[in-house]
Amino acid sequence: MTCSSTWCDEVPRLARSIGSAAVCWFAVACGNGAGPTGSTTHGGAITYRADVQAVTSVASALPHVFIPPFDDCREPMTGQKGDGPGGKVCTHVMISGATEPGKYFPDYASCDVVRTQRPYWSADPTKPTDPKDPRLSDAAFMTELGWAKQQIEATGCACCHDARAVGHASQWDISLDGIWLDSLSDSGLALFTGLADSSVLGAYPSAANHGFDRAATGIPSTDSARMKAFTLAELARRGLSEDAARAVPPFGGPIYTESVAVPAPCGAGEGVDPSGAVHWNGTSARYVYVLAAGSKNPGVPPNLDKPDGTLWKLDVLASAEPLASGVMFGTTPPGSFQDVPASTPATPLGPGASYHLTVLQDVGLQLANCVFTFGSAVPAATTPPVTTAAPVSTAPPVTTAPPVTTAPSSAPDAGTTPPVACGLPGGDTNGFGAPCNGGATSTECTCAASYCAVQPGQTTGYCTVTGCKTDASLCPSGWSCFDISMFAAGQPSICTHP
Repeated sequence: MTCSSTWCDEVPRLARSIGSAAVCWFAVACGNGAGPTGSTTHGGAITYRADVQAVTSVASALPHVFIPPFDDCREPMTGQKGDGPGGKVCTHVMISGATEPGKYFPDYASCDVVRTQRPYWSADPTKPTDPKDPRLSDAAFMTELGWAKQQIEATGCACCHDARAVGHASQWDISLDGIWLDSLSDSGLALFTGLADSSVLGAYPSAANHGFDRAATGIPSTDSARMKAFTLAELARRGLSEDAARAVPPFGGPIYTESVAVPAPCGAGEGVDPSGAVHWNGTSARYVYVLAAGSKNPGVPPNLDKPDGTLWKLDVLASAEPLASGVMFGTTPPGSFQDVPASTPATPLGPGASYHLTVLQDVGLQLANCVFTFGSAVPAATTPPVTTAAPVSTAPPVTTAPPVTTAPSSAPDAGTTPPVACGLPGGDTNGFGAPCNGGATSTECTCAASYCAVQPGQTTGYCTVTGCKTDASLCPSGWSCFDISMFAAGQPSICTHP
């Protein structure tokens, strides 16, 4: 069979649902046999992670899918040397990854891929620098400011917080003239200091991340003590106490909420039946877990997606469509692979034993999180499960800037005018889905769907509306409502494209 070399993995269907989120996941392009692109078939045998090639570009993945992290080893830029094998520079392509100190992350990793791992929101700086600020002539301060900038340049944070890499940064911007630190919000500064909890966003151990650590400070650094001293000094300058910084709610939005949710007993349509079929309600899934009872809820990669107690983890390639409920435990349907165990079949479930089931539409998007007893029948769901992935509206947030998936907007969540018959090409009778450019300031969406949502990195978006949080009927059938204000106060809720 001939396969295409282009495919797109869905950004935790966040991007798909949002239509303007920067979240895509990618898998590999070509496979063989009857499996989807990127898969390996073994005549019915189990497909393991080692049997598939990682997706390494946005062009290779399905639209709107989270691209899992991978390592990118490249020849060093002219005038630079690499510390990796063969003198190359090897970088974890992940929002929490870093390249070698003193180098620029966007030179050694795809920021387009990284932005699929967090919703990206183009937002103006918190405030500009006062040209009369005495710190501008303080040599010691400016040295530390430049050092902190260089540290961030080497990390995945640069993909969203450096206008040189993204065009319009997400609030704080290290490329700004003057004192770039002024563009950072107080809550973002609390994260920088490490006083506000951002652990659910994931991290690499410093020894495997070119010395960059974010255990002591929320922003990765090769010198945590120096970064902490620098950010605490700024906290004090702003008149903020350390207690106030600790009081900032944990970062992560729904990712944090899901991390602390206590699994309930599995209800109708949930669990693993005596035949081994795994059941869940709702849309199709990209990740299926069976864990020992009492295990932590699965989180985000690179360090929280395989918690202790994981007995079986099934992943769907970014090149493949998600799986409907009914997958058989221990098998790998076409387009999927077994991540845990890494190279051996899963241990059969024991009759009468309790297990923890977690099913994710995509990273951070729970469809099921419950405890079941194996051997018991699974009561039928009250409504049939959806077999095609529905748009979703959340994913791991950007480290400090609120994750959002639409173009910049100051529009309040005020609803829209009543639907009016519309003839915009590509849209429905109310204009929903018609192509547009220009984001929130666009004048192309002239019908009831009067808001233009554009995905970062793209020039064309689609017409939709704001206000669905207060009036869900504004969204057409099959569309979802994404409440951006959950991440960014003052932002609207929008109807998101299927």
